[in-house]
Amino acid sequence: MIKIEKPDSTKLIEIKQWDIWEKEPCKFEHKQQRTESFYIFEGNASLATDTGINVDVSAGNLVTVESGQIVNWHVHNTVKKHFIFFD
Repeated sequence: MIKIEKPDSTKLIEIKQWDIWEKEPCKFEHKQQRTESFYIFEGNASLATDTGINVDVSAGNLVTVESGQIVNWHVHNTVKKHFIFFD
């Protein structure tokens, strides 16, 4: 499962406390060990899972990826995101 939403201003205050990750344009596969939520504040990418989900994500998106997914990332423009993991 991949869920994409637009956070409200209250949620954005919380998000800005999360760690930051940055990745230049590239393609890579990532096995999601834990459920992750991330907020893209710069760039865009395409995500494709082993279960057939294909989505485009970009600045302003709050994305949640369920644990156990194998996600193929295609980073089109350098992505900068705030992220947090859940058990």
